[in-house]
Amino acid sequence: MSNADTPHMFSPYDWLDEAVIYNKRYEIIPSEWIRENTDVLVLLFSARGTDRNGIVEKFYEIYENVKFLNLPIEVIYVPLEETEEEMKQSFEKQANWFTLKPYDPLVLKLKYMYDITCIPHILVLKIDGTIISTHGMVDLEQYGKNAILTWLSTSASSKNHRKLSKDAAMYGDKWNYINAQSNTSKHDSYLRKFSIPETL
Repeated sequence: MSNADTPHMFSPYDWLDEAVIYNKRYEIIPSEWIRENTDVLVLLFSARGTDRNGIVEKFYEIYENVKFLNLPIEVIYVPLEETEEEMKQSFEKQANWFTLKPYDPLVLKLKYMYDITCIPHILVLKIDGTIISTHGMVDLEQYGKNAILTWLSTSASSKNHRKLSKDAAMYGDKWNYINAQSNTSKHDSYLRKFSIPETL
């Protein structure tokens, strides 16, 4: 068999390698840290003022409460605002997760790669890029917080999971949605354990 007849082996496009990911303090989070510590990666395609029956806002609470339980899930906001100022206004109100910047070419690549035609849209992936769910909004609408368990059950992790308290510096300082709809004891405990002291 000649070289011309040998089939070429292509590696799948790994967009995480080129992602510039920011936390709430707009510090860059290494994509390698995401890769090493995450089983399920959720992409939230949205823009300021978009929601569907309050599902995205409910997801803020679900996400922060599962982080309290050290579940290996991370969310990256894929902003579809036209300006960085609009994006920052939107991101400020969201849960304590990560974001891309609106001018990042990766935003459009992800939009076209995953055929995102309406927002808000939640896409759920394994960390290797395998799609778990293209309809995360529907999953959350039907199953609420149990949707997270369904997503995680399909990832079959072999990683040693970290304690969030050890990685608190990777996130922003505020966890505004912990137990937002119930008593505040867990919220207060969380802030004591995981908040980063403000510098004077």
